[in-house]
Amino acid sequence: MNRESISIITPSRFSLPALAEDVFLFFMQHHFHLFREIIHGGKVSSFGPAKRFSFTRDGKDYSVLGGFIGAPLAVIVAEHAVVSGGRRFKSFGTAGAIGSKPFEIGQIHRPAKGVDYTGIIKDYGGEKEITDFVYSGHRATCRSIVSVNAFYRLTPENLQRYRNQSADLIDMEAAPLNYVIKRRGASLQPLFVVSDRVEEDMSWHYEHNTSGLNQGITAALHQLL
Repeated sequence: MNRESISIITPSRFSLPALAEDVFLFFMQHHFHLFREIIHGGKVSSFGPAKRFSFTRDGKDYSVLGGFIGAPLAVIVAEHAVVSGGRRFKSFGTAGAIGSKPFEIGQIHRPAKGVDYTGIIKDYGGEKEITDFVYSGHRATCRSIVSVNAFYRLTPENLQRYRNQSADLIDMEAAPLNYVIKRRGASLQPLFVVSDRVEEDMSWHYEHNTSGLNQGITAALHQLL
């Protein structure tokens, strides 16, 4: 049975522009526009609540979507992207390091698993909150990333709960986004740059617009290709 046939509201009932089969996803508008500058992308236009542009490299077409921070908006955009033709997705974002041995700012990582604390996987009927990432041509570089709705609730108690599930990173979209995209028969490969971390004394260390972070972001954007 078609998965949409059991839903009252489906993305196929909202017409959006067609996309290439290969799609890049950016949660932050800044990264979206930075990537566009690097690859000399086309004109920016709308894709529902997101922004989009396209480009061609080595005879292959790509679509790029950006500007949807948070799991609820990210999975809505992803649902429409799959219906509009997307099959192979790569996402880029920054993440916080929360492991017992925190990573350095600017490091690039691909987590092996995602753990959903947003509730979206349950909303879609999933029985497990853990989802595996599958990479093509790459290996995972850390254990897991937890996706949460409220990062202002990173308490010591919650941190320990995440660490008990082998979490090295924290973000707001990856785990539920992976589940929803795989549920529709497509694939997602996420890529992250560490932008902040929890220190041993439980203090928070954040860097903005530093050379280490910017170098990591630029290197990761080139890796996407």
